[in-house]
Amino acid sequence: MAALTNIRRSSWVYILLSLSVFSIVRVTAGPPPVETIKFQAPDIFPGGFDWDDKHDRFLLGSTTFGSLFSLSLDGTLNEFVKDSDYAGKFAILGISVDGIHNRVVAVIQDLNFSAPVFSGIAAYDLDSNKRLFFTRLDTVVLKEGEKTLANDVAIDAMGNAYVTNSIGNYVWRVTKDGAAAVYAEDTILTTQPVVVNTSTDFYGLNGIVYHKNGFLLVVQTNSGALFKIDLNDAKVHNVIMRESLPSADGLVLRGDGTLVVVTREKVLLLGSASGWEAANVVGTVVLNSSDFVTCAAMRTSTRTYILPSYSSEIWGGMSRTNFEVREIQFSEEWQEDTPIWLIVVIVVAVLVVTAWRFQMAYFYKQYRRKRA
Repeated sequence: MAALTNIRRSSWVYILLSLSVFSIVRVTAGPPPVETIKFQAPDIFPGGFDWDDKHDRFLLGSTTFGSLFSLSLDGTLNEFVKDSDYAGKFAILGISVDGIHNRVVAVIQDLNFSAPVFSGIAAYDLDSNKRLFFTRLDTVVLKEGEKTLANDVAIDAMGNAYVTNSIGNYVWRVTKDGAAAVYAEDTILTTQPVVVNTSTDFYGLNGIVYHKNGFLLVVQTNSGALFKIDLNDAKVHNVIMRESLPSADGLVLRGDGTLVVVTREKVLLLGSASGWEAANVVGTVVLNSSDFVTCAAMRTSTRTYILPSYSSEIWGGMSRTNFEVREIQFSEEWQEDTPIWLIVVIVVAVLVVTAWRFQMAYFYKQYRRKRA
């Protein structure tokens, strides 16, 4: 009986020890290191950006220069395209790398928002930088004379580009060859209640992404609404959410099917179990609103990066030289992704079991000796 009591006491000691180690590692474990790519470019004030996996670089557009730039992981910045048809005249906003067709597609926009006169889209070969097409969108409208604000772009598997019109609240479709037409327009896109009361509350449709299952996801900045557009018939559905997404801007889909939504003050991670008929926020990263982050990009299926534009400094007549691309991580993920503590727990468990077996063998021998 005494031997059995000793065994139980010893076992509890090892169990408590393992729990203590587990707790210490769990509490002290922090987020894994993230990557920051710093670069210098006087007054470049970037707008959209995307990852070019083939050439291992980011491509970004400048709102001030109206040019495209390549950014390597060591911070080297090079001019990629300076198109004389719009460089120095208009801004580059959304861009999307189309790896399937080896090109990058850029949205060009006149930033005189009170009376914009130009909206366009252009595509360039990723290897040669050669222009593939250049199309004006301000002439492709629902009614003559209406204002347009081309903002963001997504590309489907066939090479069609979909561009949001933030003033008209509809979506253009531009074929692989550059032919443009109004594609998705619906009263549901123009009747949402405005919840953002700022100088940019006229921003309607903004970020847009293509989902491989045959639909688009589009966010509306001033209402915070998220829409699903079926590519088969261009029908628009309001995605059901517990909370809206006010000031939402850029969107990017991750490899695991979740959706990254950039807002003025935070980056949200959305998940859906219903094919994006409904969605909920499952992760949050708080931002410094003065950084004026407008978009995100994926370097791998789960590595998410943001690009502060510092656009408010342009409006304030300020100058800036230092910029950066930052990797972000959602705390809900790294708290669950804990291989270090898992390894420690497994090792401790093995040690406990091993020690327990040795003690059982020892006490059994002692017991046999006493019986003899």
